[in-house]
Amino acid sequence: MTKKKTGNTTNKEGKKTTQTRKKQSTTTRSRESQSRNTITSTQNKNTKSGNTQTRTAKRSSGRKKLKKKKGLHRKKTSLRTRRLIALVCTILILIVVGFIGKKTVSFVSSIWPNIESVKNSLTGGKIDKTNVDTSDQYDINDEKQPTLEAKHNIFIDVGCGGNETGYVTKDNVKEKDLDLEIAKLVAKQLSKYDDVNVILSRQEDVYMSADERKSLAENQNAELFVSIHMAGENTGKADGVETIYYKGSQNGSYDFASLMQTSIMAFIKAENRGTSAYEMSVLKDNSMPSIYIQCGFLSNSAEKKKLTDKEYQQELAKGIAQGILSYIDAKK
Repeated sequence: MTKKKTGNTTNKEGKKTTQTRKKQSTTTRSRESQSRNTITSTQNKNTKSGNTQTRTAKRSSGRKKLKKKKGLHRKKTSLRTRRLIALVCTILILIVVGFIGKKTVSFVSSIWPNIESVKNSLTGGKIDKTNVDTSDQYDINDEKQPTLEAKHNIFIDVGCGGNETGYVTKDNVKEKDLDLEIAKLVAKQLSKYDDVNVILSRQEDVYMSADERKSLAENQNAELFVSIHMAGENTGKADGVETIYYKGSQNGSYDFASLMQTSIMAFIKAENRGTSAYEMSVLKDNSMPSIYIQCGFLSNSAEKKKLTDKEYQQELAKGIAQGILSYIDAKK
């Protein structure tokens, strides 16, 4: 009886021991599984964090590369822009320099003969017979000689002369030659009247100073002083006729200038520039009414063509002569 109980007890204890071992092994396994899961999850986390770090590193390196690329692009763009600006500036400078150079050459070439004329006028006295037809231009046989019947002495001052050529055109038309041609035509018109005596300041191509011209007029007891000239300027656009009197004169010059301008414009078709007052040396301190007629602009090609035309010259001379006669009649 006792033995049986012991056996059963042993068996029970064995069973308990077995069950205990099973539980322990199960617990151990579960712990191992948990530890494995923990390790795996840790590894996964580490892997994920590693991947994240790797991605972050890749992104940062990619950004750096992009920044580097953007920086190079900006440098290239900036360099191209500078080159383009430099090229445009160079072209503009060349255009401006070329334009100024062309204008300068044109300006100098147009005024050089007149600068030379002013320089020569300071020396004066020399005779320049180039481009002058003495057989025709200086023929004054038709001019009436002074007689006892003459009552009115009219002094016609021929502008320029000698080295003082006045304005010179590109085709070598000289003011001094046209001044003499017009003055001689005026003298011929006036010589038709018995009561008029005409005195020319010069009848050949010689230089005369302003003082010499005025002294000659005073010595000849001139009643009127009429100086004949052409004009010129640099644009080539100015044109027309203008009559000038001395600024502030009290000898009747203003009235004479107004009447002369009206008379000339009645005979020719030209721009009416009216009358003007200037302090011109050839008009200064004259005792008689004195005027300075600018018959037209040689610098204007259209007007130069008219001024060198014989018929136009005749009409211009008639207008000047009529202005003189009208003033004489008005003073009677």
